[in-house]
Amino acid sequence: MKATIIYNPNATGMNEDVLKSMNMTLSKQGIEVSEEMSRYPGNSIELVKDANEESDLIVTMGGDGTLGEAFRAFGEVEQRSNYAHISTGTANDTADNLGLYQGSVYSSVRLYENLNKCMIVPVDMITANGIPFSYVSCCGTFTNLTYETPKSFKKTFGKMGYYLFSGLVGLSCMPDVIHKPLKISYEMNGENKITSAMTMLVSNTRTFAGFKLFPEARIDDGIFEVTILKGLPGKSTLKAISQLLYKDGENFDIHKYSKYIDTFMTDDFKVIFESGEPRLGFNHDGDHAFVSLNDEQAIEYKVSKKINMLLPQRAIKK
Repeated sequence: MKATIIYNPNATGMNEDVLKSMNMTLSKQGIEVSEEMSRYPGNSIELVKDANEESDLIVTMGGDGTLGEAFRAFGEVEQRSNYAHISTGTANDTADNLGLYQGSVYSSVRLYENLNKCMIVPVDMITANGIPFSYVSCCGTFTNLTYETPKSFKKTFGKMGYYLFSGLVGLSCMPDVIHKPLKISYEMNGENKITSAMTMLVSNTRTFAGFKLFPEARIDDGIFEVTILKGLPGKSTLKAISQLLYKDGENFDIHKYSKYIDTFMTDDFKVIFESGEPRLGFNHDGDHAFVSLNDEQAIEYKVSKKINMLLPQRAIKK
């Protein structure tokens, strides 16, 4: 059996010892292991496609963006290799979403000490006008922070680096929030809506930005979550932030804010941008993405195919 490890050396939690630990974990099981380093944004796409022709197992090691690049690769080819991902990024939403979070990257690696105790799970791959992503596609206010936060902030402060950077730029963004909302139209539960939104979020995850917003979400059920943030008044904003950060983030109930937030589940979602291209571009899996609108000035989200992932037995929440 052959395995290829593809790693992002710039990921927050990536280092030589982590890579060695993954290599040894597979080698001890009689697996022939090779290593490939992702050298620039997008490089993992080609590396995964190449490894797909040569290996029985592909393991990526990096942040959520690395996982997203692997999904883009499998979206372009017929999958031949099984796939696993070890999260070594900053927020690592997918570590929790895939049932891999164990408090440290080394604990996540140890979950693969016996591949016979793992299972193949057909994970949903969602596309936005044909562009694949693994767990989140969003645009609007503050969605650019994950890829604009300096690497030094991430390396030094981890997930808190996002919050510190957002605090630094928050005041400068405020006029843009007030004067340039996303004017969009969409259908929710059979009702057509037109609204001015701060943020639009399409996701297939229990955890986003480190918070468990969708505890019942599953990665293999053929549906995804849509969330439209229409704006919160001052007191409600402070209450929501307080609950997320300081009080009861594990049990945060997004439905309590239904007056200001539309959220629903679907397998097919079309959103029309009445005012043209989103001003901040798109965030796919934490990285900046370019998604062209179609002739209707719209983006259509669909579950397009399944990606076979090798996961621990208890990874999927039933």
